[in-house]
Amino acid sequence: MKNLDFSVSRRYLALVGPVAISSQLDNLVGFAEIFMVRSLGSAAISAVGISRQFVMVVGITMVAVTTGTMTMVAQAIGAKDHQSASTTTKQSITLVFAVSALISLIGYLGSSTAMRLMSLPYEVIVLGLPYLKWFFISLPLMGVHYTITTCLHASEDARSPLYIAVLSNVVRLIAGYGFIFGVWSLPELGVKGAAVGGLVGSGLGMGVSILALYSGRCGLTLSPEGSYLPEWDRARRILRIGIPSAIQGLFRNGSNLVFIKLVALTAKSTTALAAFAIGNQMERVLRRTSLAFGTATTSLVGHSLGAREVDQAEKRAWTTLTLSVTGMIALGIPIALLGDYYMSIFSSDPAVLVVGIVYLWAIAAAEPFLCGAIVGDGALRAAGDTMPPLYYTLIAQWLVRLPAAYILAFPLGYGVNGIWIALVIFSAAQAILTIRKLARGDWKSRRI
Repeated sequence: MKNLDFSVSRRYLALVGPVAISSQLDNLVGFAEIFMVRSLGSAAISAVGISRQFVMVVGITMVAVTTGTMTMVAQAIGAKDHQSASTTTKQSITLVFAVSALISLIGYLGSSTAMRLMSLPYEVIVLGLPYLKWFFISLPLMGVHYTITTCLHASEDARSPLYIAVLSNVVRLIAGYGFIFGVWSLPELGVKGAAVGGLVGSGLGMGVSILALYSGRCGLTLSPEGSYLPEWDRARRILRIGIPSAIQGLFRNGSNLVFIKLVALTAKSTTALAAFAIGNQMERVLRRTSLAFGTATTSLVGHSLGAREVDQAEKRAWTTLTLSVTGMIALGIPIALLGDYYMSIFSSDPAVLVVGIVYLWAIAAAEPFLCGAIVGDGALRAAGDTMPPLYYTLIAQWLVRLPAAYILAFPLGYGVNGIWIALVIFSAAQAILTIRKLARGDWKSRRI
């Protein structure tokens, strides 16, 4: 117990709460989008759910910038170097806008090919393709908004991003409803209308976030000194930390797409995909909560490392790990026990309900392990030690998860339930690898 310091619990949870709520707002809008399009049939539900998986894969490329930014801003604030924090934020905004604009163009042009490669049913592709293209149009706006949110979290200001997220997501939901059903004299766009609403919300979120940074009322304020023009040395430092995390995210989310492909190859694929699309929204609730724990850990551990309080940084790492895994176990139990009720909200198809309930049990069993991996990763990220988590993701996601899912589903004949079992197996593997690295302690001596 010498490495635990529960005196930081209140400060930690005060940061986790707003971060988690802010990230869950986007997830709630995802719930709402699926709920709104359910009247259009199972194919529409699958189109929105599967398209959002592509959103995660592409969005993770922004991590190449924001991970390095969070580490540098957190350590700068811990060292009370607010000018460096301001300059790093400006550089991050420039970098993420340039990267996301390029990805936006590539993604827009390649959307059709990407969806066909997933072996999705034709009706899902027809409905999902317009949704995906409109997402790529909004990507640069989302990128800047996300970057500013990350910088504010690094400064331990979680309330300002929460207020902005509430505003932008409410507008997104209202606009999405209007465009889906063609109310208030808006064109009726069906599934595509949900993505158009996302564009409106992202634009508003970006604009308000920029104003917040210059208002002087947030945990981080941009000073007149420092330019948005690229500073190559600072950009190199940001990317040196962030690129391994971005590659890690690509491996993780690329694995998710192959995972979906395996689901699509099982018998009665439309039923399995609909169950996945519904259950995955609940998985995102837990995953985003785990990510909120990881973000708060990076901020607190980063401040200690910036202030050269190495022993305190270690205590904070292990304390936050203990609190987060305990919390995730508590959250997972009701999700498993109430799985039938949750699934019935979104579908009345008995076959979808049966498959989805088993998926929810697997999620509840897997997420505490993944939470441990994410929080351990957050502590390592605070020190700029981002290469080991990349290796662990490659091992767990590609060398454990996908082979296990394939073998259990097809040669052993467990079908889609075998795929759900693989979710638990790989989660445990990734947790063991990450926590073992954290226990070694060599991350504490790194310099960014």
